[in-house]
Amino acid sequence: MAEKSNFYKGLKLLGTQKEQQLNNKIQNLLNNRELIERVSDNAQMQVPRINSLQEASERMSIIMNYPTKKDVASLAKLVIQLEEKIDGLEELVSILVENRGGNVGGNSSIRNKGNANSSRSIKKKSRLAPNQMEGSKKRISDFINNSLLLSSQLPEFNSVGQENSNG
Repeated sequence: MAEKSNFYKGLKLLGTQKEQQLNNKIQNLLNNRELIERVSDNAQMQVPRINSLQEASERMSIIMNYPTKKDVASLAKLVIQLEEKIDGLEELVSILVENRGGNVGGNSSIRNKGNANSSRSIKKKSRLAPNQMEGSKKRISDFINNSLLLSSQLPEFNSVGQENSNG
């Protein structure tokens, strides 16, 4: 048993020594200004190649009809913006429903579902003064108008997923 203990202690000591040697060598290489400049120059020479590969990938994605990393990133950004707008609209609808005293025509299950989802909006609304209520209504109106204007400017897509030219 003592033999195993000595073996592991020796292995640990050897590993620690090698780690220190390797760290010192890396540190010396990082402190070598010439090496850093050569690596930097090499990296700068690779930039045009990387850009041309990205452009080729973009062209192939159009031909093969698959999304690129940029497409996915812009789509994610649009989804986040859409979720924020939907949250704002839900809040505004709950405020309007509350202002009308809950008397909204239509399906009562939809109304109840909206009331259940807007409990935090109701709590927030109860703290507003009457002059804040008018400001809130104005902001709601402006928000809806802006949303409608933005949505009318979005491009239309046909069933294949390409933009229509008649918009």
